[in-house]
Amino acid sequence: MNRVKVAKISADGWLILFLGAVFLMYAFIAVMLHIKYQTFGWDLGYFDQLIWKVSQGIYPLSSLSKVNLLAGHFAPILFLYAPLYWLWSSPYVLLISQAAIVVFAAYPLYLTAKKITQNIFFSLTVIFSYLFFIGTQWSILNEFHEATVVPLFLSLIFYALSYQKNHWFWVGLVGLLATKEEMALLSAAIGLMLTVYFKNKKIGLTIAIFSLIWFFYLTEFLLPRISETGALFHPRLSDTARTPAELTTQIISNPLLVLKSIITPMAKMQTLFWSLFSFGFLLLAAPLGILLPLIEQFFMRFLYTGGQFTVWLNVNHHAAPAAMLLAVATIYAGPKIVKFVISKTGMRKAKVYLILGSYLIISTMIQDVYLKAPIHSLLKRNFYQIESYVRDNNMLIEKIPDSVIVAAQNSLIPHLSQREKFYLLPEVGEAEFVAVDLNDGPNKYAPIDHDQTEKLISDLISSGEYQIYFQANRAILLKKI
Repeated sequence: MNRVKVAKISADGWLILFLGAVFLMYAFIAVMLHIKYQTFGWDLGYFDQLIWKVSQGIYPLSSLSKVNLLAGHFAPILFLYAPLYWLWSSPYVLLISQAAIVVFAAYPLYLTAKKITQNIFFSLTVIFSYLFFIGTQWSILNEFHEATVVPLFLSLIFYALSYQKNHWFWVGLVGLLATKEEMALLSAAIGLMLTVYFKNKKIGLTIAIFSLIWFFYLTEFLLPRISETGALFHPRLSDTARTPAELTTQIISNPLLVLKSIITPMAKMQTLFWSLFSFGFLLLAAPLGILLPLIEQFFMRFLYTGGQFTVWLNVNHHAAPAAMLLAVATIYAGPKIVKFVISKTGMRKAKVYLILGSYLIISTMIQDVYLKAPIHSLLKRNFYQIESYVRDNNMLIEKIPDSVIVAAQNSLIPHLSQREKFYLLPEVGEAEFVAVDLNDGPNKYAPIDHDQTEKLISDLISSGEYQIYFQANRAILLKKI
């Protein structure tokens, strides 16, 4: 008995060390991207300004969305980040804490896996697949978003259900509802899961009904009324519906619309394929009740037909909830597959789990290699080099006083966002300073491009309204005359 206990403690201890190493790796990449000006106004600068304002006791109105923190998305969870800014007021806080939350959400997941499968090796391989699933990687390494706390809350919910820790279940559920208005739909799916799989109809149906009511209350009533614009800030889930209520009506009246939206364009099916592939397709053996929250996530992402095509892909925060749910479904699929294999072959349980776990690791690694996962940047020599444009931009940033209104391009905004007001070019407004880095690169100038930015700077100078205040090669700072 003692030896078994020591072995279990040893496995848990090694897991904690492994999670710490993975966290440091992801945090390092995220920090390096910011140092190299590869983070942007949308979204790091957006969140940095809002949370900085909360930490300073300033009304959290966004210079980008022109609405307050709760009206952009209903995300009271963001208020919990403000105390961290009392210790270190920097966007690095968001990048590092995001890596920590997503990575260490794997620990309650591991405890759940041990409880369900009774096999340490398979449990560890599920954690490996979760951590290196490309959707997890991009959730951490694509800016900062409030939705990246969702894996932790989901992990706590399934841990609570496995160990009958009711208080952790409610922490996870309330956390979901406090993260984003659309997470109420995920909460409703969890309620249905409780009803169908866990046979807790009373609580399950109550959660499902309340969550649906809460979603439509937020989107149809509360958010438009607390918004400075008087309208829902993110109203369009499709090209044909202005609000979630309108889309719901269309879904009921025209089911073919749903089918068409889900399967086209082909990028949606590719996302589904690689999501399942990364977990070796094992999760397809999971009970239908366990799959309900995952189905909800893919359904809502694929139903979207607006202009932001990244909603369909595993390249940002939209993949964060599914990353955890894919892992959870794989855990619940494990015992069913093992039981089936044993019944057909007579193979020992431990051996079956060894084969399944090894297969899971291989699937995840193939996915990483084929899709050129962002973690591969650690193998590139130029990733560690600080280019001259970075030093030029650093000098430019130092020349801008903290208290003034500044207009800047997308890649400079996160380094200038801790102020009451700023503008994203081409909007200039009453900015006293205008900052640009004319070294071209992806997404640096959005919503305009490099040539339009050059012309804008030239026009501002020729108009006589601004003059060059500082220049370091292609980094230019204009000051209002």
